[in-house]
Amino acid sequence: MIVTEIEEISKSKCKVFLDGEFAFALYKGELSAYQIKKGKELEKKNFEELTEQVLPKRAKLRTMNLLKARPYTEEELRRKLRQGFYTEELISQALSYVKSYGYVDDLSYAMEFIRCRAESFSKKQIQNKLLQKGIEKEDIEKAFLKCEDEGIFVEEIKQMETYLKKKQYSPKLCDNKEKQKLMAALYRKGFSINSINQVMKSDFYLT
Repeated sequence: MIVTEIEEISKSKCKVFLDGEFAFALYKGELSAYQIKKGKELEKKNFEELTEQVLPKRAKLRTMNLLKARPYTEEELRRKLRQGFYTEELISQALSYVKSYGYVDDLSYAMEFIRCRAESFSKKQIQNKLLQKGIEKEDIEKAFLKCEDEGIFVEEIKQMETYLKKKQYSPKLCDNKEKQKLMAALYRKGFSINSINQVMKSDFYLT
């Protein structure tokens, strides 16, 4: 394998290309240690040491350090590792490692996310945020059901009532323009039109 390009990423790190393809990212000190120079052949033993020992260990440590700071979904970790120029193979190895110890569990992540936001976000808002984090729709649906089994429900009607009370809504005093504005605001929060109409026609404001 010939080192066809060495591209600087930062003051301390470079991307290494072998036979015209991106192979891995290394620290500049490692380029010297493994005798990696543009136009020079990379010895097989050095390639194997880097790809089978040095970089897999580094990817696992990076993943573990990320998880020490806060919980991540599997897709969030993939994005983070890609930003660090780890190859897909190294990323898969690192994720398999942390998943084997139960450090990454998208279903558990989704359930905790729902528990923390059930009182302040609509079901659609929660679902969209979890989808953005890379959690599969099937896992999200399972998480909602499991939370409901625990007695945790997304109380959308209560949330809308609280919002409308803060806005001092009253069907007798609110003109059509203001009503439409409030309905639009609730719709943007992820509440359905049917639910919005149900609340706005109720007498909750009297309580």
